[in-house]
Amino acid sequence: MSREGAGDKKKAKAPSAAGTPIWVWVIYAFGILAAAIFAFSVLFTAGAHFLGGSDYRTSPLAFLIWGGLIVVAAVTWFVRRRQRR
Repeated sequence: MSREGAGDKKKAKAPSAAGTPIWVWVIYAFGILAAAIFAFSVLFTAGAHFLGGSDYRTSPLAFLIWGGLIVVAAVTWFVRRRQRR
């Protein structure tokens, strides 16, 4: 008893890779938020300095924190982009 097409078994496909992990999206979100805050802080500080005199003080620590978040998001994006190639 032979069956026609018995040799045509469906090939098992490997499971597809999952999408982008949630931790990557969280880093991207913090990076975008940090970039917006950083940009508005720079604009606000420049406006206060040029329009209001030099009595306005800024926090260097805040600029370092927001800048650091931007760098972390940018590095994550760059590394993930390089891994796809």
